[in-house]
Amino acid sequence: MNISSKTDRKGFGFEYTISDMFQSQGYLVRRSVPLQFGTTNQDATDIDVLGIMFTGLFQKHRIVCDCKNKARAKPYERIFWAKGLGEFVNTSNVFVALNKTQSEIIRFAGTGGVKVLTSDIISKYTSSNSPHGLADASYYEAYEKTLEKISKRNRVINNIFSNFKKLYLNENPYLALNIALAYLEEVSKELQLYTDSNDEFNKALRFLACELTTIVGLQLLCICSDVLSLPENVRREHIINKLTFGEMEPRAVKGIIKNAKDLANEIVKSSVPKSVAPKEVDFGEITVPPYTDSLIGLVERALLRPQMYLRMPQLLDFLLFEQGFKGKEYTDEEFIKIFGHSMSDERMKASRNVLAFVKSFCGIDWKHIWEKSNNNESIQPKATIVKTESVVTEEKNETISTTEAQVLTSSRDVSNQSINGKANTISDEKG
Repeated sequence: MNISSKTDRKGFGFEYTISDMFQSQGYLVRRSVPLQFGTTNQDATDIDVLGIMFTGLFQKHRIVCDCKNKARAKPYERIFWAKGLGEFVNTSNVFVALNKTQSEIIRFAGTGGVKVLTSDIISKYTSSNSPHGLADASYYEAYEKTLEKISKRNRVINNIFSNFKKLYLNENPYLALNIALAYLEEVSKELQLYTDSNDEFNKALRFLACELTTIVGLQLLCICSDVLSLPENVRREHIINKLTFGEMEPRAVKGIIKNAKDLANEIVKSSVPKSVAPKEVDFGEITVPPYTDSLIGLVERALLRPQMYLRMPQLLDFLLFEQGFKGKEYTDEEFIKIFGHSMSDERMKASRNVLAFVKSFCGIDWKHIWEKSNNNESIQPKATIVKTESVVTEEKNETISTTEAQVLTSSRDVSNQSINGKANTISDEKG
């Protein structure tokens, strides 16, 4: 599809066009992201297109775009709407995408800090490369509609599908990461029930595993941004407390539990005969999540080499949704055109560490995620996860993988040996 025809698309199709444009500018892009408000997490509205990028020392840039490709788009109304939405979400830039409009309206929007995108601007800044990951409307527009129908027939899938996108706007990266990992554990358990890659529930679960892993990578960078200026020993304590106690102070939580324990024991003493009363009511200790040390190790490694991690969410989006879920093959030359470096570049290590982290603590078997069934044959992309069982540990501010995940572009990029169909399959290997 050429660029001019893209800008003529309506509704969700136009949102994909804008997603393609922002993706070509280096953003991780998601569509129809729900915005919640209040203590009861009421859905307030949806963001048509959300873009996220990290620069420098983990500086987070968030953009929103309101997309209206209609003859009567009411541009002034859209400009005010987008302006308010951008301030509410605390964005770096606010955009309104229209097929065409008057120069006077564009200047008016500019006085309020809103940038108007018309078809000629969209065409100018959209890459000549085909969109990839979830920005690829030719594949995911139809599948996401199918996924919505499938989710209604499975309780676990429906719960996760209804809530995971909200994590992109969650302002607490520790809470968002905890939720994403909990969802991934549920997905892993469900995948053990639906093992046939032809099964529609299996495919839906694999889709969710890819989305949630991308969210884990994104929240890792948000945590790096949060702890950047803290001394190392303070960073560790801060991360432990945030993962364990959330927004509440540890002392306050422990005090509440102690008071509840004392009250429970007093009630037992006053109302239960001594002959049958327990010696003491004890609520137990609050334990840190089992992945805490490994996460701290990942944070320390990222802080040491930020340039290696800044585009990790975008790379995960490509690896998981383009090569993994979709099963599309890419040469190293094609990959370089998109990201400016090869798949053997050290920046790929950041994505591999996240994949290994998710497998270690959620049980996601990446060789199953990479499956694509076609006439009962398993077809794997050339870029393949071949080692995924990894434990990330902290040692002298380094994160060390005992069995590091590797992403291979093709066997010719690694050796001079010839390849055959089996060379592109995924297998776990010992390190």
